[in-house]
Amino acid sequence: MYNNIINMADMMNVVSQFSSDKKQIYNVWKTVVSKIRTSRDDEDCETRIPIGERLAGNTRVVDLKKGVLLVETDHSGWIQYLRMYEKFIIKGLNMSLPDLKIHSLAFRLKGSDFGFSENYEKRLSDEKQKFNQKLEEQDSALDNYNKNKEKTSENSKISAGDKSINKTSNESSGLPQELLDKFDSIRKSIAESK
Repeated sequence: MYNNIINMADMMNVVSQFSSDKKQIYNVWKTVVSKIRTSRDDEDCETRIPIGERLAGNTRVVDLKKGVLLVETDHSGWIQYLRMYEKFIIKGLNMSLPDLKIHSLAFRLKGSDFGFSENYEKRLSDEKQKFNQKLEEQDSALDNYNKNKEKTSENSKISAGDKSINKTSNESSGLPQELLDKFDSIRKSIAESK
């Protein structure tokens, strides 16, 4: 019945385990996001909270890995706003915390299990594997194309002795046999007239 209750010492221990960097990122996040203003904020009544402060109140920083900051929101609509102001937010974060070199933001809804630790690494390796597989397929197709092109050019070379086109070239050209026969008769008549 009381499995969810923890003592105050354990709570303080959990709170103290947060690093100063995470606290700093969290505080800078709130400061930067709170500065977001829209042209409509000036027109709103005095009691309405500006969009930046609403964003700061409905989002929280979850994780930072390889320059990607994972942010959690409680509604998908906030993600749309964050996407609109992403450049502004990244620039503000990098101005305040230049050592972190944040280059993009990732988002998740509150309550979802997505995190960087396992999912990010797995997705990254899967995408690399798919990319390498496509690259190998394209290389193979390009090699086959070049081989076929070389064969076709060799078959279509004019022989030096009688200046006639090789039969294999005619067969691989895809022209109807009647037309090929006409071309052969024209070639023969030209050769005989010389």
